[in-house]
Amino acid sequence: MKGFLCRLRLSSLVTIAVCATVALTVVLQLTLVNHFAVRQAGAEAELRLQQLSWQMRDSLNRVIEQAGGDIRLLTELPQVRQARDPAAARAALESLQRTFPDYAWIGIADPEGKVVASTKGLLEGANVGARPWFQAGRHTVHATDYHPALLLDKLLPRSPDPWRFVDLSGPVLGPKGEVLGVLGVHLSWDWARRRARRLLTPALRQYGAEIIVVRGDGTVMLGPDELVEKKIVTTSLQLALQGETGALRERWPDGRTYLTGYSQTGEADNPASLRWAVLVRQVEDKALEGTRDLQRRMLLGSILLAVALVIVVALLARRLSRPMAQLGQAIERATEATALGAEPPPIPQVDGFHEANVLSSTMGKLVRSEWESRCALLALNERLETAVAERTAELQALLLRDVLTGLPNRRALLGALPEAMGRARRVGRPAALLFIDMDGFKAVNDTYGHEEGDELLRQFGARLAHALRKTDMVARLAGDEFVVVLEMLTDGLDAEDTARKLLERIQEPFALRTTEVTVGASIGVALHRPDEAPDLDGWLARADHAMYAAKRAGKNQVALAATLSEGGLARMQSGLLPFAALPVARTPCQKSANSSSPSSAS
Repeated sequence: MKGFLCRLRLSSLVTIAVCATVALTVVLQLTLVNHFAVRQAGAEAELRLQQLSWQMRDSLNRVIEQAGGDIRLLTELPQVRQARDPAAARAALESLQRTFPDYAWIGIADPEGKVVASTKGLLEGANVGARPWFQAGRHTVHATDYHPALLLDKLLPRSPDPWRFVDLSGPVLGPKGEVLGVLGVHLSWDWARRRARRLLTPALRQYGAEIIVVRGDGTVMLGPDELVEKKIVTTSLQLALQGETGALRERWPDGRTYLTGYSQTGEADNPASLRWAVLVRQVEDKALEGTRDLQRRMLLGSILLAVALVIVVALLARRLSRPMAQLGQAIERATEATALGAEPPPIPQVDGFHEANVLSSTMGKLVRSEWESRCALLALNERLETAVAERTAELQALLLRDVLTGLPNRRALLGALPEAMGRARRVGRPAALLFIDMDGFKAVNDTYGHEEGDELLRQFGARLAHALRKTDMVARLAGDEFVVVLEMLTDGLDAEDTARKLLERIQEPFALRTTEVTVGASIGVALHRPDEAPDLDGWLARADHAMYAAKRAGKNQVALAATLSEGGLARMQSGLLPFAALPVARTPCQKSANSSSPSSAS
């Protein structure tokens, strides 16, 4: 491969490189369009279908609620409550029917189920006592689900679509609350068909959008002809019947993939409402047709642009390579002359473009002054070594810092403790370790997530650092554990006072990005006296055990570990470590945050 590239001319290499760059750009562009534009178009289509589902749901609910209100209004009219004059009652019912033509039939039946008055006299004298609407309407205003016409099918005028009704009924009550009869309304299903046609604009219908209303048993009441009064089972239907609302991508029984918005009508505890699933679906290919067309246009435009660029680059490459070929021939002649021991001919000044002119001039100077070039290379090497040394020092410093809080980490702490013990021995003043474990961090981390947990750790570490002297050190050990190194102390009381002050500062609220939380801390204090032998692990262990003693005492406390000279380590290991606790009112975290950092179970 390397030999093949070496045999190619510069113009060929430039042309190949530009072609590869253009091809890669086109592929990346189409990938980004497919990833973002298609996904955005899908999300917008799902939102549009979901909004259509909501509109259809609200329209269905409004009509059912209006019919229920009309039932209540009619039952209060004297003509209906008394119903001694069927003609007067019929006139009142027909007046309402003229106002709302979708009420195909309105009638009043006596307590035995005999129709005493109805619009246009239909079914007057007939007994409807066995009909579901009559039985349900004796007790309260009730809506009876979608059903075909039975008694009225041959009495009503012919229509393009078969007669289908939704019934609403309610009791007609006397002055003492006795049931005088039942008022029933047969609401024609044509209003739902008209509403669906109005919601679906011609553009939406052209792109395959369809509104489907499904009864609770899965029977389609409104939708495409091939689905009407047939049962279906889809994921969107199941979700809608569970009371959920939204949109999704799913495969329907016809084998096609649709984007479907879904919702549910009615109220579960309201007998005057109906629980239907409203689905609005659209074929996925139709919903994303605009984006697909954009992809095709972008591909065609990219191909045309690539062809134009290749032609331009091929011509430009020839123009650029001619001066370079002249310069290459001059260098070959100089190399041959040097091999023969003759004085190399001067490199001619090559014209054509600025870079070739500069290159030929530079090559001439190189032939004439090899020493200057050597000096330049040595200087460059020295600068490179300096930069590497500086970068190495920066990386070494990063190894000693905690990435999250910016505080010294465990490595830095373990390096600083021997120095602190040495300084304590030299100056004759004790040093102390404060082992701090945050109380309540896990609740914050679990409830509000890792990002808020990280922010809490950063603020916690910063608060500790600001509360200490410049000569002291605070490090993050791991998770929610921190260690403070105090030097130049007078005695153990200095360390205890500092620990108590830190505990008071810790208990102040922390203002995170989205909330404010309050945490506590359990602090273990271990003193290292100047006359004690250096024991890094022992010192850390005493502070750690003292911290756990504070936790066992109820958290939010300060526990002091005995020094080695007092036999503290032995008593600490046996569970007899004495400690002094600062009583603090423990307030549970009111809000929590998220942390991606490792955390302890405090």
